[in-house]
Amino acid sequence: MKRISTILMSLSAILLLASCERGALGNENNNASNSGMIWDIAGVELVLVVSDAQGNNLFDEATPGNWLETPFSAKFDGQVFSWPHSLPWAGTKAYLAHLDGFYIFPQWYMQTDEVYLRFGELDGTKKWDTDLTIFWPDGSMDTIRIQHSFRWDEHGYPEIYTGYKVNGATVDGRIIRIKK
Repeated sequence: MKRISTILMSLSAILLLASCERGALGNENNNASNSGMIWDIAGVELVLVVSDAQGNNLFDEATPGNWLETPFSAKFDGQVFSWPHSLPWAGTKAYLAHLDGFYIFPQWYMQTDEVYLRFGELDGTKKWDTDLTIFWPDGSMDTIRIQHSFRWDEHGYPEIYTGYKVNGATVDGRIIRIKK
């Protein structure tokens, strides 16, 4: 009886896996089976370097008058995010895009001497054409347009584009540099 039960469970698992072809799970974007690959699509996060007129990084603790403990806010997709907040960075191998607002990765993690203020993380499998409006501590404001698209091509491979505009000007590269 135990052997028959094991065989039935194995057959059920095989049938379940066989039914998970394109669209079978109710997600028409589930084309990954066409390429034979399992894809882990990275989330979208904005990487900012905010500096004063002299080029000093305002989120580096070595900068006198830095903004590490100075409150500011941002509005994105109908939500308001505040800085500073109590969300600690927690390194993990598990991946799930979660919009937590602003954070700073430890410099040892980034393997750089520059301190990056980050905003995110947005689901990388969704289309984004949305503004992030930041209200800085000095009373100024910047609007960053996030343009991100994701789709599966006809061979089951992902096609991804991410671009940014700061106050209407296109940003070259992945790092957004703002002078205050």
